[in-house]
Amino acid sequence: MNLNRTEIEDALANLSPADTKRIKHMSRNYAHGLVYLTAEDLLHEVYVKLLAGERVFPRDSRPVMVVINAMHSVASNCRDREDDGAVNHYTETSTVSQNIEEEDEGDTVTTVMSINEVTPEQRLESKQSFAQIQTLLADDPELQDVATAWGLGIRSVEAANYLGWEMHKYEAARKRLMRRLDAMNKE
Repeated sequence: MNLNRTEIEDALANLSPADTKRIKHMSRNYAHGLVYLTAEDLLHEVYVKLLAGERVFPRDSRPVMVVINAMHSVASNCRDREDDGAVNHYTETSTVSQNIEEEDEGDTVTTVMSINEVTPEQRLESKQSFAQIQTLLADDPELQDVATAWGLGIRSVEAANYLGWEMHKYEAARKRLMRRLDAMNKE
C-alpha cells in the first residue's frame, strides 16, 4: 500500500538532517555526468514525481530509501535518453582555420574532440559494482548509513557523531561492513 500526497509531504518534511544530507550526496552522485539534470534538478524532479503520484511511495519503506531509489531511476532514465539520443553529448566541437597555399583565404574545418574521459567499460564496471554493493547492504540500514558516511569522506569518531551513534555501535557496524566488503572482494 502506498502513501497519499499528504502523507508523502509529511514524510519528506520530517526527514532527519542525516537523511537529507545523504539524499543530497546521492543526488550529486546520480547526476554526475548528466547533461540535462543537475543534482538539484534531479532532486526537484523526484519530489515532484513523488508528490504528483507518478512514482510510488510504499507505506512500509524508509522515506530516505524511497527518494534515493527514485533518484536512481530518474537519473538512469535520463542517462539512457542521453546515450540513445541523436546528439552525442560527450563530444565537443571546435572550429579550426586552415590556410590553402593557392589563396591566402582560410577555409574553415570543424574538428571533433571527445571530452568523455570515462570509457563505456568503466561505466559498466562502476554500475555493476554499485549494484553489487547496494544488494550487499540492502538488508541492513546501519551498514547503508556507514557506507554513506564513508562516501561523504567521514570516518571514525566523526562518522559516529555524524550518524548520531555511540562509538561502539559505529564500530560494530563498521566491522560488519568490512566483513561483507571483504567477502564481496573474494568472490
